[in-house]
Amino acid sequence: MSRLQRLDDWLMGVITTIQPYLVEVAYFTFFLSRHMTLPLFQEYVQSEIYKQRGLNNTVVDHEEIYFPPDDENQSGPYYEAHKESIMAVLGLQMAEGLPSVVTVIILGALSDRTGKRKMLLWVPAFGSLLYSLIYILILYTSWTIDGLFMASALRGLSGSMTAFYAGATFFAINSVEPEKRAWRLALQEFLNGAAYAIANIMAGFWVKDWGFLQPFWFTVICSAIAFLISFFLVKEVKIPESVQTTRNYTTENCCIDTFKPMGKFFRCTNRKMVKIWLAILAFQTYAIVHIGQINTLVLYLRGPPYGWPTARIGMFLSVIMAVAAIGTVSTPPVLKLILSDTSITFAGLFSKAIGTLWIAVVKNETVLYFSILLLVLELLPFPMLRSIVANGIETTDQGSLFALMHCGESISYFLAPLMFQAMYAGTLHYFTGFVFVISVLFLILPVAFTIGIRFLDLNQPSEYEPMDGDTEMTGGDQQEVPEEQPALQESLQQNEQQPISIISAVERV
Repeated sequence: MSRLQRLDDWLMGVITTIQPYLVEVAYFTFFLSRHMTLPLFQEYVQSEIYKQRGLNNTVVDHEEIYFPPDDENQSGPYYEAHKESIMAVLGLQMAEGLPSVVTVIILGALSDRTGKRKMLLWVPAFGSLLYSLIYILILYTSWTIDGLFMASALRGLSGSMTAFYAGATFFAINSVEPEKRAWRLALQEFLNGAAYAIANIMAGFWVKDWGFLQPFWFTVICSAIAFLISFFLVKEVKIPESVQTTRNYTTENCCIDTFKPMGKFFRCTNRKMVKIWLAILAFQTYAIVHIGQINTLVLYLRGPPYGWPTARIGMFLSVIMAVAAIGTVSTPPVLKLILSDTSITFAGLFSKAIGTLWIAVVKNETVLYFSILLLVLELLPFPMLRSIVANGIETTDQGSLFALMHCGESISYFLAPLMFQAMYAGTLHYFTGFVFVISVLFLILPVAFTIGIRFLDLNQPSEYEPMDGDTEMTGGDQQEVPEEQPALQESLQQNEQQPISIISAVERV
């Protein structure tokens, strides 16, 4: 055997070994690019608007920005420029967020229809690549807000990060045994948190020393790596025939045949689907609190009583997210030995509540740093709730369901900051930390939904009971056998002439 052949065999062996984790590699590079572009485009928009108005973008009194002038008829130049930059950033976020809500649902339905779940990975990665390239083109030519809106719209039409979330979740839960799903999802949450921490540190110092061009080229490289891995190296998950469902596409209408199967997710006719929707609602409400708090914390630390510079704020947020990421990946393997997914979710919600209250009431900078330890479990609800959803749905429908689950995040990413920042501005003059107290009260919603999940788990029947009336596979509250238990249907069809009960059939399956 020649050296070339041995090298080829060795490379194939390495690829085979790391194949199950290539999604995580693409996941990290994608979100490293994503988390870098978020502060980059905000700072770029602000710097260009300040430049157009002939203002200094480096030395600005924070009170002159966040407090309106005494005379309502005469606004200060910095206040007006800052207001214009906020509205421009909000418009760019809407240009991306609104299209992605529709696109992620389309991609999810198509992935389940065709069985090609990789499109949930490479399509948003390609959109992220185009986004950074357009910004680089604008940097080489000249400032234009229309070009920025086109970049945001293209990334939104590709599904944005919510589509990548859905695809990465699908590959994570179907690459390991069911009992290891929570840890695999926690690993992805750890990579997301690590990417957030690294990106914020890099973006802050890189822009300060070299401007915007080099950081945006770095995001192009990261997006390109995510796209190439997702498109060429990630292998589709092979779904066992025992869990495949038979779908009858008889309308000869592509749209109906693609999206009609999603209708069953909105028919909460059994305990399993109710539990899934409770987990989705808990996930979405917690995401609103988490996203809104992170964005408002930047304004809170820049304003009174702290007045921190941007670099220090970025370092503080990076450390918080890095510690939370480490806590997320290290605690589930231990906690799963003694606690259920819902109990671990409660631990994460409690960590979020205590850490947020600490930030709200503490006014000393040194004591403020203890919030980093209190928020160590704040990311745990995300992988735990996704694990609960994954355990309640068949593999063939997971693409559509996770797309529905994550599409709400597209709205949350611009609605939550707007809502929390409005509350912060309205309560700023009498209690600067009041917005964080309100965010703790909002945590009642995910707590209530998680309690509902816990209630369903504790009161779940231990065995199947004979059904009254219609016992065919097409009716009743517990009779979704063609979609949820195809093996049971086949067994009953083969033994339809024999006296057999539903209970015994389930036991054999």
